[in-house]
Amino acid sequence: MLEHLSNGRLAGLFMPQPRVLWSMCEAIILTALAVGLGLWLRYDDPLTLIGTFRWVLLVPILLALRYGSLLGVFGMLCLVSSWFILRFFGFYPSLPFPESTMLGGFVIILICGEFADMWRVKLMRADSASSYALERLQNLTQRYVLLRLSHDRLEENLLVKPYTVRDALARLRELTLDESDSIRLPAADDLVHLLAEYCQLQRCALYRVVNGRIDDEPAALLGENGPLDRDNELLQHALDHRLLAHVQQQGHDSNYHGQYLVAAPIINSGGDLIGMMVIERLPFLSINYENLQLLSVLLNFYADIVHAGDEVDEMLDRWPTMPFRIASELAALVRLREGGRVDTSLTLFVADESEQAGLILDALARGLRSLDLAWWISDRVLMIMMPMTGESSLEGYVLRTEKWLQEEYVFMSLRQAGIQFFYRHLDQRDPEVQIARLLEAAGV
Repeated sequence: MLEHLSNGRLAGLFMPQPRVLWSMCEAIILTALAVGLGLWLRYDDPLTLIGTFRWVLLVPILLALRYGSLLGVFGMLCLVSSWFILRFFGFYPSLPFPESTMLGGFVIILICGEFADMWRVKLMRADSASSYALERLQNLTQRYVLLRLSHDRLEENLLVKPYTVRDALARLRELTLDESDSIRLPAADDLVHLLAEYCQLQRCALYRVVNGRIDDEPAALLGENGPLDRDNELLQHALDHRLLAHVQQQGHDSNYHGQYLVAAPIINSGGDLIGMMVIERLPFLSINYENLQLLSVLLNFYADIVHAGDEVDEMLDRWPTMPFRIASELAALVRLREGGRVDTSLTLFVADESEQAGLILDALARGLRSLDLAWWISDRVLMIMMPMTGESSLEGYVLRTEKWLQEEYVFMSLRQAGIQFFYRHLDQRDPEVQIARLLEAAGV
């Protein structure tokens, strides 16, 4: 029913749009047929004007109901004309012109025409309303289909890759890692299982690299792996270019039939190659840019944590109070900013001599987020390193901090609380230079 209304079929069936010439011809033809039928059935009274119901009035009534008042009046005029034509041919010689019948017919025609016009307007309104409702229904249906497809896609992505880089970096911190160089790949088994969980690895091996040569014995295994194939083209490509290599990369030989799908070197920020991971089995949908980039990011972050480069030693020599974890992760995060586009922010809080400012600074140090690390440069100066924090995230952190100050200490801002706030977003430059610039800007 709604579809018929929206297509205008119902209105067109009962009340078609009037076409002037055709409707006038229809009125003339129907009047002629009615008169002809009257001549056939009642030759002496073809217009049924004597002693019976005025059946001939049905013609203009039907016209008025179908087309409206104007066509009904025209049909009535055709009926009046037919009276004079019949009178000219000798019919009704002693009967005067039926004024009351024709006048009553005009009144009935006007009433029926008004009724038809009113319902024509109502049908047009119903047609417009149904068309709008049908259009809205189609739009809602399309949006529902798109929403369902989007939900299915998100669910599929969640099943294939249920973790984020933030979660992965937090898990890497939880590994029991030896920060000295006495062990080449500490916590290798934990690292392999973490990568299997985050990157959907099914069968892989982790090898130590000493003086540019890969050890024959693996440091950690996942699944049943074959012996190391030193002549593998993918492995040689990764060693030569010191970059992750996989079977779908551009420029790779299409006739490659080696056992490795991915070869990923483990290189710290100092450029030292400390390990190599080779993957023999990986789900087909997991061989994509995002998943392989996450694998490379985690391996390099691991390398920077367990084997600090010269830049970490330089920062520790310059600032002895700097925690080793901050120094090592700063070097790793600067590298991630360049390769993996992982944003990191450094915030510096400098409190005045008031006791209230010192208490607020202590509260900020205790309220660190999951990945944040704090460095007390002095009793009144606190630096917080915020991985995975860009401009918008840092702005949200500041707004939340000021809201907390309003609720707890009735201060409208950090400056009103006696704390100066400085920040810097890490870029690709040396982390020592960036920290020095931040401390110089704060006058520390």
